[in-house]
Amino acid sequence: MARVWELLDKAYLLINAGYPHQARAIINQILARDPQNIEAWEVCITTCSTTTDLESLKEAVELIWRSKVRGGDYLNANRRYILRRINERISSL
Repeated sequence: MARVWELLDKAYLLINAGYPHQARAIINQILARDPQNIEAWEVCITTCSTTTDLESLKEAVELIWRSKVRGGDYLNANRRYILRRINERISSL
């Protein structure tokens, strides 16, 4: 199984080559393993090109945090950070 950093490298290469949807599939693999991976979320956010995609991503963040992430305030800080970054991206569209 590929390491997370190798998958991130592949995702960056795909994004830079103009294939964000293929990159998103790789990012989803990372997030399935490590839903708190902030860099993977950042890359995921960049693959979204519409407000609808970003709103769906916000819903996915909430679902993942409810179902997979256990922990206290620190982990909720990660969730809040990711949601804030999504909202910033929505504002920039």
